[in-house]
Amino acid sequence: MSKAKKNNRLLGSGILLSLTSSLCCLVPILALFGTAGSAMSMFSWIAPLRPYLLAATAIVLVVAFYRAYRPTKKDDCGCAEKKSGMQSKTFLWVITVISIGLSTFPYYAAYFQKDELKQMTGNEQYLNQTIFQIKGMSCAACEGHVNHALQQRKGVQHVTTSFEKGESIVKFDSTKVSLQQLAATIEKETGYKVINVNTNVK
Repeated sequence: MSKAKKNNRLLGSGILLSLTSSLCCLVPILALFGTAGSAMSMFSWIAPLRPYLLAATAIVLVVAFYRAYRPTKKDDCGCAEKKSGMQSKTFLWVITVISIGLSTFPYYAAYFQKDELKQMTGNEQYLNQTIFQIKGMSCAACEGHVNHALQQRKGVQHVTTSFEKGESIVKFDSTKVSLQQLAATIEKETGYKVINVNTNVK
């Protein structure tokens, strides 16, 4: 295999690793546009592997930079070996920026999500608040996915979700939607698992 092909495969591996490490957070964003709702559960297993995938991405990029910046061999006329566009240092930096952007996506994913707040309507006596304990959330993008799914249900007034606490606090009209329906919505639309429901919330 030629040196050019090896470098191209190395850079391709860097992008693939960084993309894979953030799939658990990228998929919820796509789901907000109705393109990947059912795929969420398929990638939940990636979250625990994220540190290892990020480490592998860093190693690949370090090797790529070493190859790009090490002294190049000269031909018989004393000229340095010419490199194609995909072997250039500029291309390497572009790939590096893309990889960093993908790897750090969970930290700025929230900016792509809108927090919807519905106006309080209906009888106040039927408004209830409950906490759903949810298993499977791993980043801020997961919070937005749960919020979006619940806010589409008729009767839901407000949703606040925390992936760190593994919970979603929901205020809803019990005459329009039930706890069972809300739990089913979370599991069906996001792929996460509702492990407990706390109805004793003020």
